[in-house]
Amino acid sequence: MKHNIEISALLCLALLQLAVAIPVSQDEPGQPNNAINGEKKKITLHIQLSAEGMDPLPTGSTIELKGDEESCKTNVQQTQHVELGEATFSDLPVCKVKLWIFITGFDTKTVPADLAKYKDPIRIVVKSNGPPVVN
Repeated sequence: MKHNIEISALLCLALLQLAVAIPVSQDEPGQPNNAINGEKKKITLHIQLSAEGMDPLPTGSTIELKGDEESCKTNVQQTQHVELGEATFSDLPVCKVKLWIFITGFDTKTVPADLAKYKDPIRIVVKSNGPPVVN
């Protein structure tokens, strides 16, 4: 019985040592960290939206996100309602996208965004004339 316990303990120690010694792949220098175990990294995009002269935004304001087919490598398209001046898009690949902003009383505005350079949150101010301001 004593030998079985010693053998079990030695096997556990050997397996633990093997598990610790398994090499983990490192990102290549100069390459973006957008892949985990061969899968594209997914992010959550937070947007804070305001409109010049409107506080709060009209009910029914929405943002539609469409991914660039070439950089996203898949069909990326989501629509979110803007609530309390904010919208969140989940499970997005790190790629280039275009945001279509729909606010009652304003022309449709578009904002390009490269999610590889994304800083949380994206703040967008929609102007009645001219392009939106992105901070």
